[in-house]
Amino acid sequence: MVRMAKIVAISVAVALAYPMAPAMAANPQFDITGVWKNPSGAVVQLFQEKDEVNGVYVNAGFAHRLSGRFVSPTKIKLIQLRRTRANGCEMIMTLDITVVTANTMSVASAASETACGLTSGQSFPDSLTRVQ
Repeated sequence: MVRMAKIVAISVAVALAYPMAPAMAANPQFDITGVWKNPSGAVVQLFQEKDEVNGVYVNAGFAHRLSGRFVSPTKIKLIQLRRTRANGCEMIMTLDITVVTANTMSVASAASETACGLTSGQSFPDSLTRVQ
């Protein structure tokens, strides 16, 4: 039952996050499919199909599933499901990504709810560099 509620919440969050997004962004400037690393060494794998972006990032403490789309040639909006691996606690976050070059991105993520040790609106700036 809790899992079904999370699926419904994710669907609603995606619908609310992208109500004005174009059906297809004007040709994303870069293909971001690949393996990316942040300054602390965390690795995320991203897959781009036209303007849609999906990804996964797993570490010892958390598993993250990312889904969203380009909203302009260099801007991406993603919804992230973040699951605490130790206890299964799940929450939703939003990510705003700016693709700076073919090999660098800036990321701003924010908690969309108060759960799993984070407070709604709590934000985390980051950057990613392509490694593959």
